[in-house]
Amino acid sequence: MNAKLASWLLMMSCTTVAVAETPSSTEPAEEGDAVNTEDWGIRNGCINNMLIKRVSFDSNTSGMIELSGGRKVQVTLRNNCSGIRNEGYVHKPINHRFCEGDMLRVIRFGNICIVDKLEPVVTTADGSAQGDQ
Repeated sequence: MNAKLASWLLMMSCTTVAVAETPSSTEPAEEGDAVNTEDWGIRNGCINNMLIKRVSFDSNTSGMIELSGGRKVQVTLRNNCSGIRNEGYVHKPINHRFCEGDMLRVIRFGNICIVDKLEPVVTTADGSAQGDQ
């Protein structure tokens, strides 16, 4: 592998998770309340990478973004993305953001996955979570 490609791959893998502190939010939204996606850092279908603590996938079609401050955002993919859960992915952010429409490439298999939706996970009064409907 040439040095330029190795350097690019290292840069890409390092940009998938960024950690920063943001002010804690107030109470989580309750069931039935209108949800302002900007309260979760979602603006124009994008989240600034500095707000993202961790991104994990629990299936081939969906995952969870954990934000600093304790909030969570559900990620839904447009296509079945075999291997993303176990192998991880590379994301090339544009303007330091994770956005709807972004491409994720599964590390070992090279599959291309497209981010379809970013939706706030709303915690109800009983502590259960549900996606923004």
